[in-house]
Amino acid sequence: MIDVTAIVLHAKWLNDSRMVFWGEQKGRKLHVDDWMPMLFAWHKRSYYGTFIERDDDQFVYVSAADAFRLFTEYPHFFLKKTNWGQEALNMIADAQKLEASLQDRQVKPSFECWKKGEWKWEFDDSGNQLPDWLNNAVDELVLEEPERLDADPAFFDRFPFEHLLEKNTLYENLSEGSWLVKLGWKKDEKPFDVLLELQEPEDDGRYWNLDVLLEDKDNGFHYEWSGNLKDLPEEWQPFMHRIEEDLAFAGTLVPSLQKKDGSFKKQLTENEAWDFLNDSGQWLAEGGFKILLPSWWEALKDLQPDLKAKVKSSTSGYAPSFLGLDSIVQFDWKVSTGDIELSEEEFLKLVDSRRRLVKIKGKWFKLDPAFIREVRQVMKNVNRNGLQLKDILEQHLMQPAKEGGEEESSVLRYVNIELNTDLARMVEQLSEVKEIPIQPTSPAFRGTLRDYQKTGSSWLQFLRKFGLGGCLADDMGLGKTIQTIDYLLQTRKEDKEAQLPALLICPTSVIGNWQKELQHFSPDLNVFLHYGSTRIRGENFIQSIQGADVVLTSYTTAQLDEEDFQPVLWDAIILDEAQNIKNSFTKQSRSIRRLSGRHKIALTGTPVENRLLELWAIFDFLNPGYLGSEAAFRKRFVIPVEREHDNGRLKQLQSLVQPFLLRRTKQDPHVQLNLPDKQEIKEYVHLTAEQASLYERMIQDTFQQLEQESGMKRRGLILALLGKLKQVCDHPVLYLKEEKKNKLEERSNKFSKLVELLEAIKEKDERCLIFTQFLFMGNLIQDYIANRWNEEVLFLHGGVPKAKRDDMIQKFQDGKHSVFVLSLKAGGTGLNLTEANHVIHFDRWWNPAVENQATDRAHRIGQKRFVTVHKMITLGTLEERIDEMLESKKELSEKVITSENWITELSTQELRELFVLRKEWVEKE
Repeated sequence: MIDVTAIVLHAKWLNDSRMVFWGEQKGRKLHVDDWMPMLFAWHKRSYYGTFIERDDDQFVYVSAADAFRLFTEYPHFFLKKTNWGQEALNMIADAQKLEASLQDRQVKPSFECWKKGEWKWEFDDSGNQLPDWLNNAVDELVLEEPERLDADPAFFDRFPFEHLLEKNTLYENLSEGSWLVKLGWKKDEKPFDVLLELQEPEDDGRYWNLDVLLEDKDNGFHYEWSGNLKDLPEEWQPFMHRIEEDLAFAGTLVPSLQKKDGSFKKQLTENEAWDFLNDSGQWLAEGGFKILLPSWWEALKDLQPDLKAKVKSSTSGYAPSFLGLDSIVQFDWKVSTGDIELSEEEFLKLVDSRRRLVKIKGKWFKLDPAFIREVRQVMKNVNRNGLQLKDILEQHLMQPAKEGGEEESSVLRYVNIELNTDLARMVEQLSEVKEIPIQPTSPAFRGTLRDYQKTGSSWLQFLRKFGLGGCLADDMGLGKTIQTIDYLLQTRKEDKEAQLPALLICPTSVIGNWQKELQHFSPDLNVFLHYGSTRIRGENFIQSIQGADVVLTSYTTAQLDEEDFQPVLWDAIILDEAQNIKNSFTKQSRSIRRLSGRHKIALTGTPVENRLLELWAIFDFLNPGYLGSEAAFRKRFVIPVEREHDNGRLKQLQSLVQPFLLRRTKQDPHVQLNLPDKQEIKEYVHLTAEQASLYERMIQDTFQQLEQESGMKRRGLILALLGKLKQVCDHPVLYLKEEKKNKLEERSNKFSKLVELLEAIKEKDERCLIFTQFLFMGNLIQDYIANRWNEEVLFLHGGVPKAKRDDMIQKFQDGKHSVFVLSLKAGGTGLNLTEANHVIHFDRWWNPAVENQATDRAHRIGQKRFVTVHKMITLGTLEERIDEMLESKKELSEKVITSENWITELSTQELRELFVLRKEWVEKE
């Protein structure tokens, strides 16, 4: 039990508008729950302490006004003087003095402190000032309980007055009574108010009139003050001295209104009128004057002139003028406010005349000096660097972010780019694919294109017309290859003068596929294969490709032979599976992005696999500079979207890339593939006791090391653990690398389940693809199936030569094999394996986009049967945990798909929760 009589409560002012309380007993700080209910049990305003701020150090915080109320309202029979520290007792005494002064209506602003540049309150006739915390308390009471102060209502409308303190010396000649009237504390007894009305000059004259009006407080009638008493009501005459006093005060507040002889100036120059409209009029209003300004000023004051770059029209059409995003656009400068528009020459003439307010065509035009300086600098920069097509597209495509603007170029921030008719049409077509004219299929194309495929080919041709690169990002299986072939045929037909071929770069695994597709659909194209150890290099390379329409090569070869490729201005550069250049820092990505082409195309079903920077790398190839530098892109989009989940920035990025990225999915209604359905089944299996033992031992060993490591070494340990745990989940033989492979089905339930699935598939005479990321596992599956069913099993991996790959694919598609084992990296993209109607993911890849690409080897155009996808998951392990996390974050992964690397950023405790083995799912021995 806490002895209430032994509790001592302390209070201290923190000089930040807060009072802090804490409790002690015999010099020991108490928990807030031991004293706070007692202190605030009577504090109705905080709902008896419910809404009071507290912290973990057992401190409680309240505002100055609430502390004042607490000190003056708590029942004295409940807390004795012995319950308070000395500093708190002093505060209680001061609070009670203030309370008495408030009740006697004696609290008022301190004129003496005002003259020193301070805002303070006095609490009795002696002029005694309040402590800082009570000054803050009265400031709060002014806003919360104005009825407690003996002030005119006008005071509360204008409080607080800190912004006037810098003008405090201008009030020195006023009496305290006049000063309180100016603040609105005391009611002004004179029957009229002094108004200052600014009158615009006639016919754009240089001088503005400042009329003095007297407004009758009773009926609002205005009298113009000419200095003649006879013009005013007789009952006003005793207050005439107040007029001169007010005008003198106005001249003190705004020295430009005072003539050399001390009289009030009633005629202002243009610059003085400008100051009156923008600054000095506000000072006078704060000083108690009523101000009347021209009616048009309210609409004009916040309206900055609009700086326009008006794109010039071309009599010959706009197509030849624009060749790439860096092309310079011809334009004329225009400056407008409302419906007034000035040419560059007219505007600069006004600027040079140093005018601030000018009347043009019967309407006033504002020339803010600060704005003029910014505009002249922008015009200078744009005139020097030119206005580029990418500036135009960014402004007309991108919506502003909620808090954006600081990273935008000065052109986008200050200049409104006004398009001509032709360029507006081009931007409209870029924004809406359906606006692009659809070209008929090339007569040389041996086959039929679906409507959406004609759109894709036409879109690529449209972009080429303006030198703009494009990313064809259709779902796997929608025919990016044949759309590209039609594009190649169209461009070779239209551009007969092209002396150099198009360069087509693809993964090694699909070179053979491209060769066959090109031969099948476009036998008229001369395709030159640049690949293998016998390829021509060096000074004979250029000669060897003469006469070719398409040069076909691999990413690895393109990097190795960069010196041969670099001098060539290719007619087009086409990257198939363009995600191969996604890591901008790799040699392969850098070397390919350095190649020069008249037009650039990226083909990929996954333009963003893991991070937004991959999208930047692809766009840096397609349209260099369009998304800015890598560092600027990271600051502008990557950090806000990936770390802060800023949907506004995500939408901005989408609007920027959308015109250059054409994406159609199999579910789009207009695609109308009529593909058979696809079903995904998760095949859950238990770990065997042997697997569980290996799994747990590995986690214990690694976590002991993790406690000691940080940075890259810690990340390396986590990724290594991840790979080993996947191996254990697959099969102990895979992890232990055993040469003797006995009892394979008994030691891994996942392997046993695979055999069960294969038996069912073979029984129905169906075919399947089996994907694994481990070469050893692929060989293990291949050997087991070959021995079990006495049949040859294909295994495609990164070490298989090109010719053998092509042969494997052909044999499978010809129906000569029922099972095709593939490594995920070598066989997950670019292949057409529609003879399979089952896809088995033996081990999981934590990027759903990569898994989906692999699945689409079978579920694509040409598939006639229902496709079943089997995803194998060991229960109770990280495989199940990560599958659950991916399912819960499916929407996010579709925006910015994550990969294994996110796991390395988790805390050690989070990793334990992720990796820990749930033993209820372990098979008992």
